[in-house]
Amino acid sequence: MSYKISSCPLCDGHEFVHALKARDFHYGNPGVYTLVRCTNCSLCFLDPMFDDAELSAFYPADYYAFTDRFTPKSFPLFKRMVRGILGLREFRTKDPKFDKPGKMLDVGCGSGWFISQMRDQGWDVMGVEPSAAAAEFGRSQRGLNIFTGSLLDAEFDTGSFDYVRLNHSLEHMSDPNRILAEIHRILANDGKLMVGVPDRESLNAKIFGPYWYHLALPLHAFSFSAETLKMMLDKHSFAVQKVIFNTDNAGIQGSIQFFLNRRKEPLGAEGSITDSRVARVLTVWVAYLENMLHLADCIEVTAVKKKTDYAS
Repeated sequence: MSYKISSCPLCDGHEFVHALKARDFHYGNPGVYTLVRCTNCSLCFLDPMFDDAELSAFYPADYYAFTDRFTPKSFPLFKRMVRGILGLREFRTKDPKFDKPGKMLDVGCGSGWFISQMRDQGWDVMGVEPSAAAAEFGRSQRGLNIFTGSLLDAEFDTGSFDYVRLNHSLEHMSDPNRILAEIHRILANDGKLMVGVPDRESLNAKIFGPYWYHLALPLHAFSFSAETLKMMLDKHSFAVQKVIFNTDNAGIQGSIQFFLNRRKEPLGAEGSITDSRVARVLTVWVAYLENMLHLADCIEVTAVKKKTDYAS
């Protein structure tokens, strides 16, 4: 059931102000959703908040992370040359470096394409995925070890992972405190955590407001900035090592298209901007610039677990 949050999940403050209202431009879930901001720490979250079961119901069956992403895209030589000249390289997540492979967990792994790649590099991999269909796809198609359900349901052993990855999944969860506390428990001492989230304070978020592509209400229950995410990690005894600004062109093109489609029914990201090759080239270079100037609308934060003794 949806519910009101009475105290801020980050600072325990009790005063919230309206941030914005937005419709679901991505998947057309009915209604208008409200984002509020804590006046003390500036953390933003849905009001009312939905529990995890309600949040899961908002996802379509063809949600991008649930689909087959194992087959790499291939381009003819001429097209590869043109893409290289225009700078149309694929934007990739900047995962932390390790001296050697160990044991890793991807929380919200979808069908498991990333852990499949890590397994090929010698890692002992596991995934957690709430979508039963996506988890089964990864298990059946790639033989991946994916737990169906939430991280809290999985009950992994204390200190069992060298690397835990939360790439564009923490913002989807209704209780980030419990998730980060559990990750701290299951990480080995000095284990690393990478959290990738949209940046609430990015240039694109400020320009596009309710039409910002990465706002994604109601699927995104929380809307972090680099500062609020660092505060949340510190609260759970993680020491931030690095913040990388790393967005691609899709968010820029999508935001423009959402604005142009704001009066159309049904809602969606289809249109002249997202279909335009010229717009793609231009927005790729805008994304490069935003990343360089730390204005990008996606961040990737690497943190290391501070040592804590857990009772047996």
